[in-house]
Amino acid sequence: MRARIRRANDDTYAAWNAHDADAVAAVFTPDAEIVDIASGTVTRGRDAIRDSAVARFTGFPDFSLEKVFLVIEVGVDGRGANADRWIMRGTHTGGFMGLAPTGHPVEVAGATFSEFDADGLVARDTHYIDLGALLRQLGLG
Repeated sequence: MRARIRRANDDTYAAWNAHDADAVAAVFTPDAEIVDIASGTVTRGRDAIRDSAVARFTGFPDFSLEKVFLVIEVGVDGRGANADRWIMRGTHTGGFMGLAPTGHPVEVAGATFSEFDADGLVARDTHYIDLGALLRQLGLG
C-alpha cells in the first residue's frame, strides 16, 4: 500500500505539472471529495475534480507544483493516508474563481492530507493553503 500511495502522489505531481486535468482526476475514486479549508468548498467526484484542475490551469497557465515533504501512513485495515507539503507557483493571467487576471506571479505554500482506499486511489483530500499570502500576492489583501 505504501508503494501505491507514493505512486499516486508522484502521479499527482506529474499530472499537475503537465497540466493534464484528466490525469489529475484519475488518481481519485469516482466519488472522491476534495475539501478546501481556506475557501470552505467541497468538490465531489472525478468530473468536478477535473473541472477544478482545468480552472486552475486557465487562471495560472504556467502553474507548477513542487513537493516539499511527504509522509505516508498505512493502517491495520489496509487503508492509507499521506500528509504532503507543497509550493504552488504561477502567474495569474486568466480568470480564476471570479477574479479577473491580475498578471501577478504567486508562490504559495500549502499542505494536503489524503486518505486512500484499498486500491490506492484518493478517496478524500483536505487542502490547506496560505490564503493570506495568495491574496497579498494577487494584490487583493
